[in-house]
Amino acid sequence: MRKIKNFKINIRPREISRILRKLLNVPDLSIDIEESVQRACFFYGKCIKPAVVYETFSKESMICSFDIDTPNKWIAVSPYVLTIGNSLQEEFDNKQDIVGEYTTQIVAAISADTLEQSKNFVQKLITSEASNENCELSRHVDLPNNLYQDICKVLPIEKINVILSEDGKFEPAYSTAGLFYWIPLKKRSKK
Repeated sequence: MRKIKNFKINIRPREISRILRKLLNVPDLSIDIEESVQRACFFYGKCIKPAVVYETFSKESMICSFDIDTPNKWIAVSPYVLTIGNSLQEEFDNKQDIVGEYTTQIVAAISADTLEQSKNFVQKLITSEASNENCELSRHVDLPNNLYQDICKVLPIEKINVILSEDGKFEPAYSTAGLFYWIPLKKRSKK
């Protein structure tokens, strides 16, 4: 089991603005909203505490199966759980009006972007491990809520302060789970 806490995530205002345009369903943001995004990135960026726990299991040693988008010739799987912590939600609850009218949507955009960056960080770590074993990774597979119970059997999520609630969701809310399958590289034939 590998656990990494407080790794560096860059807050990307342009990406957060792009996500916000989608959330608000507008082609362009006003100058006031753009300034609100900048303030929120500065203020809420300090609250994000990313953490991940992951492990790699061979096909034979996996104690439960995740039959989601399983590739044909996989030899190992790396499930993970990651979170950006509860601090972002706590700061939002305490100071909702700090950045203006669209604070809820801006915080949602910040959380979406930082979770995506955290997934990319985990993918880079696992890709490095897989390449040492002459394997490549499948595309990222998000686990649905109904499989969270299974991932809790193989990963100690309490080490990153995540719990599974009675309704089958992770707490803190800005947490997610997924996996990567390891696929052996094809050997090149000599001509």
